[in-house]
Amino acid sequence: MSIETPCDSGQPLACRVCQSELFAKIVSLPAMPLTDDFVSANEPGKAEFLHDIQIFECGQCGVVQNPFDFNYSAYYRDYQYSSGHSGFAQEFMRRYAGVAIDAFAAANGRQPERVLEIGSGDGAQLRCFIDAGTAQVKGVEPSEYLAGIANQAGIDTEVALFDKHILPLGLGQFDICTSSYTFDHVRNPGEYLSVANEMLVEGGILAIEVHDLEKIVKRAEFCLFEHEHTIYLTPDDIQRLAESAGFKVLAINPVPADCVRGNSLIVLAVKVRPALFVAARKPGGNPALLALNAHIQDLTRRIDQWVCDLPEGASVVGFGAGGRGVMTLAGLQHHGRFKALFDSNYKSNVYLTPKTRIPVVGPEDWKQFKESYCLVFSFGYLGEITQQLIAEGFAPSRIHSLLDFY
Repeated sequence: MSIETPCDSGQPLACRVCQSELFAKIVSLPAMPLTDDFVSANEPGKAEFLHDIQIFECGQCGVVQNPFDFNYSAYYRDYQYSSGHSGFAQEFMRRYAGVAIDAFAAANGRQPERVLEIGSGDGAQLRCFIDAGTAQVKGVEPSEYLAGIANQAGIDTEVALFDKHILPLGLGQFDICTSSYTFDHVRNPGEYLSVANEMLVEGGILAIEVHDLEKIVKRAEFCLFEHEHTIYLTPDDIQRLAESAGFKVLAINPVPADCVRGNSLIVLAVKVRPALFVAARKPGGNPALLALNAHIQDLTRRIDQWVCDLPEGASVVGFGAGGRGVMTLAGLQHHGRFKALFDSNYKSNVYLTPKTRIPVVGPEDWKQFKESYCLVFSFGYLGEITQQLIAEGFAPSRIHSLLDFY
């Protein structure tokens, strides 16, 4: 895996949204891994991908972004992570489908008949639309593994990245176009919005969930600065981008805050005109961003100090082998104190985390660590995770959340 950067060809860094030259670097994280680039436990000596992450703010349109690319199609082809097993996530998906359906019905006076999901994974979200009465659904998912699961379950899924090449799947045929944590992974946000516009009927609903930059800045949530993430948006940013692509925003964060996962920003918008993406201008220079790198360094020092201050002889494990866990551990100086990283998606003795080489442990072995302290990285599922750990013998007083450090 290699980073593709305009600098390699002598070209300046260009904004993904407005193509202006980028100058203002606000965050730099050295030698960070890809979140899903796990090391085989049978090949611990094999080198994984490590590269600095550099985050910029555009001085013209104000969008915060990672301007460097890698081979997305090769990476996502084998992507396996899913949150569909979680009861909390399933309830969120049901609510997310519900608000999109209600928005379409209010705007058009009928129920939606066809739904398109971008980055549809194993089909769990589309299943919620089917359960709510939607006649036809279509998934677009670059992971052959996840798309295979969806297709076997009867969820029609195309193995592909979402860009202009997907247009033949159905111009103007879908009532709802939805995604969760996909729009902030794309190389070209304008193309994504324009293609979504063209796939929708007149009055069609665009539903997008991304990570909220305002929360990232407030928490110094550096784990969300990933090679896989390309743009970081505030509510104002996502509204400007949607309106630039022919949509009218109907609602921001229509799902109750206690029902969404960790860091969530949701927008519902209705198609009001054909796509003609022209990036709206909003000069950069947010003072809060200038101090972000220092706040990130302070956060990692506090987590490292907590690990070092645990009672002598105490062991510590983490919970959540998604991006939040992998990236937080990669930024810590004392990550070697962690004996395991729990996750329901994986079996034990198969993977080590990239860079930090911590064993990923599945539910069948959690009980072996019941005397340990546990830092829950996936804090959006904290209530559910806490009950799972207590059932395995963990003391509630030894279960801590990454959110506590934010």
